[in-house]
Amino acid sequence: SLDWFDESHPYEAIIAFYTSLAATHSDLVTLTPSIGQSLELRPMPAVRITSATEPDTPIVLITCQIHAREWVSSSTCMYMAQALVDNFETSPEIRDLLSKSELHIIPFLNPDGYVYTWTNDRLWRKNRRLNAGSSCRGVDLNRNFNIRWAQPGGGSSSNPCSETYHGTSAESEPEIEHLVTYFKSHRPIIAGIDYHSYSQLILRPWGFTSDPPP
Repeated sequence: SLDWFDESHPYEAIIAFYTSLAATHSDLVTLTPSIGQSLELRPMPAVRITSATEPDTPIVLITCQIHAREWVSSSTCMYMAQALVDNFETSPEIRDLLSKSELHIIPFLNPDGYVYTWTNDRLWRKNRRLNAGSSCRGVDLNRNFNIRWAQPGGGSSSNPCSETYHGTSAESEPEIEHLVTYFKSHRPIIAGIDYHSYSQLILRPWGFTSDPPP
């Protein structure tokens, strides 16, 4: 029901949403219960939506909730998944899309941080890493990828107290490690979308140069 989207939902309820979606629409939706565990051992599920049967069908990877406080990110991903299956029979565009591609959704890149926004601090952004030698917790997972990691002037910080703290090394955080492993094990991925709720912008690679990506 669209009433579900009238409000935000906690982690466990969102997991239940995708579990139910896969059970109700098993012809289109496949749920992987976990691609790996977060720092605090929460499962990170993946959801595959497609009607395609050919091998090497092109994949679009959709990632959600990397920044804990951006609740509408996970809501957007759920709404998209619901709309695709609800309108599959009546929309030629959706049938065409799902017959030619696979949509892979990672509902939570930062489950621990998301739970923390429900229980302790609504505006928490990072994961819940205990940073050695600091009383400040968390790594900005969006700054932890192995692409120009910790580049001077690149928009990240070496200060563990900063909201853009990039961690001790590239892919130091299990959440990013699991995503990268998933990415490398599923080919061909032809596009990726990471949903945020900051500003009304569409950002495309690269962020560190005006040269187009390969």
